[in-house]
Amino acid sequence: MMRVVLYSIPILLFQCILSTADVMNGTMKLMMVQALWRHGDRTPTETYHNDQFTEAYWIFGGGGWGQLTPIGMRQHMQLGQKLRARYVNGQPYAFLKKRYDQQEIFVRSTDKNRTLLSAFSNMVGMYGNLDKENVTEPNVTDIDYPDVIGWPAGFVPIPIHTIPDAEDHLLSVDNACALQDTVWNMAKTTDIVSSYFNRSDVKALMGNLTNYCGEDINPENLWILYNALKIEKQYYPVDFQRFTPWYTDSLFEQIDIVNSQVQDFQNGLGLEGVIVNGLDIGKYLRKIRGGTLVNDIYNHMNRKTECSSSDGKECAYTKRMKFFAYSAHDTTLYALFSLLGVAHLAVQPRGYPLYSACAVFEQWQDTKSNETFFKLIYHRHENDTLNYVLTSGIPGCNGNDYCPLSVLKNYSDTYKPEMEMNQWCDYNILSSSSSTSSAFSSLLILTLFYLFVSSSK
Repeated sequence: MMRVVLYSIPILLFQCILSTADVMNGTMKLMMVQALWRHGDRTPTETYHNDQFTEAYWIFGGGGWGQLTPIGMRQHMQLGQKLRARYVNGQPYAFLKKRYDQQEIFVRSTDKNRTLLSAFSNMVGMYGNLDKENVTEPNVTDIDYPDVIGWPAGFVPIPIHTIPDAEDHLLSVDNACALQDTVWNMAKTTDIVSSYFNRSDVKALMGNLTNYCGEDINPENLWILYNALKIEKQYYPVDFQRFTPWYTDSLFEQIDIVNSQVQDFQNGLGLEGVIVNGLDIGKYLRKIRGGTLVNDIYNHMNRKTECSSSDGKECAYTKRMKFFAYSAHDTTLYALFSLLGVAHLAVQPRGYPLYSACAVFEQWQDTKSNETFFKLIYHRHENDTLNYVLTSGIPGCNGNDYCPLSVLKNYSDTYKPEMEMNQWCDYNILSSSSSTSSAFSSLLILTLFYLFVSSSK
């Protein structure tokens, strides 16, 4: 036993030295990585009235609506392996330790089984027992897992953090929020949205789908039908043809086109500068849906920059933290892309970010100028690499792959919610805007009266 322990010490010290070395790209030093991904392949979250595919058909991930499937688990394990290759195994960066270190990594998920299990599957890819990369020498007393029969050798469970879904306005962009409902209802009164909803071809499509589905189908609930049809056809192609004789690929494309346009409207795209009751509707929708997240991402970077030159206790946690992951949804990714002006580049030709899509924000510091930059990389689908750089498409980055952090700060400041979201969601913006308008009108009348009286003296 003593011989093995003594033999292992130089190895552990060598790994420690490697893990603390700066990761450089020319004069640029990698400071931190933040990854936001969509969960993997799942069952439908709900369906339409006439659908013969009941909940009993969906047995994956514990069974029921909206659960992660084995395909989804595999997709995220493979994404985790890609992240490990890029940031652990030196392809190209040996940034994180080979062995899981809780001081380096924090994983945050929405409170949904599919996102929690996606995060867990992702960590299996990053820190599972692949080729025994996360295993110390045999019989060493400092192993991180129970060395007993039945436990996968070398496997260390990684903590996944979450909060109740109803309180999560960071990652669950479609959860209950009265303010978002109010602003969206205002958006529907604009000529842009109302004329689209009332277009003859759109209304005809909704009418046909309503007849097929046995319930009212409209542009706002169309996503339910879109998801159900897509997944049912994938998993039960024979039964799908029998159960859904009215389906055609052409019809599905029409559903996709309308659903994608509604998604854009809901994220403020196409509504830039459109004013209703004194509110910039496009800006407010982006604030509500993506403002908290872009602030969180920026604040992590800003804090990392501030602490890079400080040895104070208040910076101890930040200095050690290197990888921050968010396990969320397609709507989360699309809200962020819409806010940053790259939705059209990330999702082509239309639709949602695909299963296991992942936006990676790398934070870099120029060691000569001490200026901080960020780089946005997008993993588009399960067969993609981590080489598609989106930063150059962000307005303000001037076509550069490395963009000054000041640009992200500008987005953060511009779209920062007016108050903490749990409070802002309950804020009656209509009474506020009307009372503000009334107060302004009263002030204007008093001013004019004062000028009239003064001039008559």
